[in-house]
Amino acid sequence: MVFQTLYSLCVPGTGRDDQGGTLETPVHRYPTAIDRDLTNCAPPGVRTVYDALLHRIKLEPDKETMGQRPVLSKRETSTESRKWTYLRLGGYKWMTYQEIGQQTRDLGSGLAQLSSSIETQKESPTRVLIYAPTSREWSLCMLACYSQGMQVVTAYDTLGDQGVVHAMNETGAAVAFVKADQLPTMERVAEQMRTCRAIVYYQDQCGLPKSSEAAIERLEALRIRVLRMEDVAQLGRQHPRDLEVADGDDIALVMYTSGTTGPPKGVLIAHSGVLAVCGAIHELVPNYIDFETDRVLSYLPLSHVLAFFVETYCIYSGICIGYGTPRTLTEESLERGCLGDIRELQPAVMLGVPQVWNTIRASILQQVEQRPWIIQQIFHGAVELKTWLTRFGLPTWLLDRVVFRKTRQGTGGRLKIAITGGAQINRHVQKFIAATVCPMIHGYGLSEASGLVCVQIPGDTSLGNIGPPVPSVEIKLVDVPEAKYFARNQQGEIWVRGPSVFRGYLNDPEATRQVLTPDGWLRTGDIGQWTAAGQVAIVDRRKNLVKLVTGEYVALEALESAYSSSSLVANICVFADARMSRPCAIVNIDLVAIKSHGSGKGSLLHSVVAEDLARIARLNALSKHQTLAEIRIDPELWTPENGMLTAASKLRREVIGKRNCQRLDEMYTEMGCV
Repeated sequence: MVFQTLYSLCVPGTGRDDQGGTLETPVHRYPTAIDRDLTNCAPPGVRTVYDALLHRIKLEPDKETMGQRPVLSKRETSTESRKWTYLRLGGYKWMTYQEIGQQTRDLGSGLAQLSSSIETQKESPTRVLIYAPTSREWSLCMLACYSQGMQVVTAYDTLGDQGVVHAMNETGAAVAFVKADQLPTMERVAEQMRTCRAIVYYQDQCGLPKSSEAAIERLEALRIRVLRMEDVAQLGRQHPRDLEVADGDDIALVMYTSGTTGPPKGVLIAHSGVLAVCGAIHELVPNYIDFETDRVLSYLPLSHVLAFFVETYCIYSGICIGYGTPRTLTEESLERGCLGDIRELQPAVMLGVPQVWNTIRASILQQVEQRPWIIQQIFHGAVELKTWLTRFGLPTWLLDRVVFRKTRQGTGGRLKIAITGGAQINRHVQKFIAATVCPMIHGYGLSEASGLVCVQIPGDTSLGNIGPPVPSVEIKLVDVPEAKYFARNQQGEIWVRGPSVFRGYLNDPEATRQVLTPDGWLRTGDIGQWTAAGQVAIVDRRKNLVKLVTGEYVALEALESAYSSSSLVANICVFADARMSRPCAIVNIDLVAIKSHGSGKGSLLHSVVAEDLARIARLNALSKHQTLAEIRIDPELWTPENGMLTAASKLRREVIGKRNCQRLDEMYTEMGCV
């Protein structure tokens, strides 16, 4: 008899299997939480983000963290159609926890002094909007706000003009914190901002862009104060204030969703919600992390809840943080001889959305395909062999040293754990990264649950699931009868309850009622399934389940996850409706892979991509109604900057559809849908 680890257990006396009404599975919890209350703080009773910093200062005041690389030079070059910027970066510069504590107290006092000089509605909480990319300055501003009991409003730095105005006006933020590059945006929307009367900015060592200098002049002409971050910290030193740390039940964040389907909503997250997740993670990772020497690379948007909670956990636990940016992770946008952030930092832990891991996999495969045929066969055979050895707990050091040494060096050489989240990742991509780079675990969360609901336990080598519920939440699956997902089959919509669940949407009680039940359950909108080992497998988003003319359902995100594992595909957006018997797709191709493939252009390119997607369908054992009837290629890369993706690299399906409306019409005609 084979013993199987159970990653979650059923709470006795839960679940409904009666014949009437909606049915639900038993409630599942992480095994250590089955006979006690759910985790609601980080030990020893840390319940606010700033208390996490004070906790670490008390334990390790002189330990260095929050490393950032100075920009030493910028060089621009251009052609008629494109412009490139090449950077030269220095090595990581660090701050001690003691220095972070002092700087955040100074900056917090300055922000409080600045806010008190601005006339606002007295009954409203003091809020500061952070509209900036991930950086040390972002985190220092966040902690500074919490040192004075202020709330932080987060907005992606790629958010458009109207998104910034919406976040600013809805929250009543009187102060905005931005990188100098965002000043022109603030100037464009200045006359629409009802409450913002001060802007605090920071810049890199290369100075203030000319467009930002002009923006400052125009903002000041509109009687909006514009101050450097250093000047606000100096103001705080001149007017020091005692710490005013909030209570754990107070709101820490108004975190705006990325807005994949409509205007972004402000999610109200309490300090205790974030620290409950930190406490839950601290129960799971101590055996896998060296808190003294390991480093985490922070480059995902801190305005995204996953990156924010990881940042908070690192501050609490003492894991060293090093900052990077998406464009400087590798050497492509850097001057010759300058290492990318990954190789410079040599992190032990790295987070990424599926698109990041798809790109890393494609890059490795492109290098392999340039080697002799026999080397390619050895490499792919080694991937399969290592997967098999790992499954049975057998040593793989020889393969790592001989076959995968270069692929591991490409990510710094010290990576222990790769964490994927934000969307589903294809199981073949997860298997590939786990074999060639380091073990990969899949996490699942959402802003409305303070960042994390489920995560695979390090050491779990299974694929196609997101792990069990973390110790701060409990989960049940509820019938979705219209899509034929039933609790009796261990399937249904994922409902979550626990201390980390959010407090509602800002100024939107109706939207809050739609997702929060009176007894505290959060309806996630995701369809899940329990595995035999008590893990959750994601099927798709409820809103992305489409019924075809045949009566069968297709899960759009699940198909996109499968097809995106093609090395020729940079991204893919699948479309389907009730007129179709099979879906179709707009494909964003990987130009580097296409060139190395020698596929050419036009009809030949279309044929090569279509054939590879058909191969992927066979590899994933997709049913006929899940195969693509038609595809069209969109040659321009989809990015957050051109609006095709959110800042978290999720597809904006409606925007992609509008941009490619002619291509969609062509496919619909070919498929006989019009």
